[in-house]
Amino acid sequence: MAAEYAHLAIWLIGLFGIVITVSACVLKLVVEDSLSYDQTFLWRRKLPAECLEKE
Repeated sequence: MAAEYAHLAIWLIGLFGIVITVSACVLKLVVEDSLSYDQTFLWRRKLPAECLEKE
């Protein structure tokens, strides 16, 4: 029975580790995202200088 509990604990630690890692990556993506980056690199639009200075 103790071996089953150990297996369960290891699987739960691994599962929560994956969830926390994915959550941290999504959080980093959301925090570092900006409209000027999107417009310049994703939408291939060139912004005027006054728009870039605001951030």
